[in-house]
Amino acid sequence: MLITRLLSILFIIGSGIFASYFGGNISYALFYLSIFIPIISFLYTVYVYIRFKIYQSMDNYVVVKGDWNNYSFVIANEDYIAYRNVKVNFLHSKSTIKKTEKSMEYSLLPSDKEKMETKLRCNYRGEYEVGVESIQVTDFLYLFSINYPITSKLKVLVLPRVLSLEQLGIAPSLVDSKNPIRYSNSIEEELDTEIRRYNSGDNKKRIHWKASAKTKELLSRKYHQKPKAELVIFMDLSKIIEDDLNVVIAEDKIIESVLAISNYYASRGTRSHIIYDMDGIREMAIYRKIDFNAFYKACVNIKFNAKTAVSELVERRLHRGDDGVFYVIVTSRLTNDLYLKSLKVLSGGNRLCILFISSHVSETTKRLIEDIRKIGADIYQIMPMDEIDDVLTGDVSAT
Repeated sequence: MLITRLLSILFIIGSGIFASYFGGNISYALFYLSIFIPIISFLYTVYVYIRFKIYQSMDNYVVVKGDWNNYSFVIANEDYIAYRNVKVNFLHSKSTIKKTEKSMEYSLLPSDKEKMETKLRCNYRGEYEVGVESIQVTDFLYLFSINYPITSKLKVLVLPRVLSLEQLGIAPSLVDSKNPIRYSNSIEEELDTEIRRYNSGDNKKRIHWKASAKTKELLSRKYHQKPKAELVIFMDLSKIIEDDLNVVIAEDKIIESVLAISNYYASRGTRSHIIYDMDGIREMAIYRKIDFNAFYKACVNIKFNAKTAVSELVERRLHRGDDGVFYVIVTSRLTNDLYLKSLKVLSGGNRLCILFISSHVSETTKRLIEDIRKIGADIYQIMPMDEIDDVLTGDVSAT
């Protein structure tokens, strides 16, 4: 575009000099032509800018993070002249669209249109715009270009994911020093509705004889682990100081970690409590799936503006005299005060796991991690690229 503009300027100057020195109809015609060409190009660009049409839609505007949803857009030339060099720019920082690049360029004949039906995925929780961001119109000679934002952008409400965990690896088996009998945070419970093929070594008492008779092969009942100890999750909603994208990622991982753990307990009929500070200290007791669903709906409006430190939330809970309770702290910040509260939690006969959501760790924080590990608490650092379910199921080792 810079070259064509430079050539146009040189053409105007050259034809002007030629007309000044030699005169005549031809020289003046060239001079007027050199002036009219950019004017016509500019008017064409403005005309296309005004007349160009684009339509876009989604099947749902309330979606779940990570799910693919139907998305379509149509660009149309409903005029009598051809449109050339129309570039469509897509929003891509928080969403992904299949079969599209960051920008796509189209040329449309009169009454022509292009339609694309594809899938769109929202990568982060929250409410934001997706789809087409702007349109760039360029004239035939590449002299002028107008880039204008779409006024009717698609806005979606993106709910956090709920990860389904087969096991909770962050609650390992422990040994009581006073009574050295190995105990676990889970007991085995039979699932009558789920069966699988019998494998050599399976307990024969688990064979589902009725189902085996129907299929003419041995089938075994599936079992899952039911947690025994009561769970208390502390969700730290303190403001995170990072760049915008890392803030969104960290907030998502905090919420998704809490949802995954509480869903694991709720689906197994074990009580859990979630404690956090958002416009005041709140505590939600989850006994059944219906309680979890209520908490999930509340997560849509969660804001990270806590005024109370997570260590203070732990201190308040300890006043109840907990003993044998499994504490989980999900936070993006480690402090000396949190370390001291961790000592209190463990000295009271409770178990403790800290999920540390952060990509940057100073030397001071590294020492805190080591000190927390030494006192007997489990601590996991979750980086932006880490998968939450890998950490929670135990596929990633503790820091």
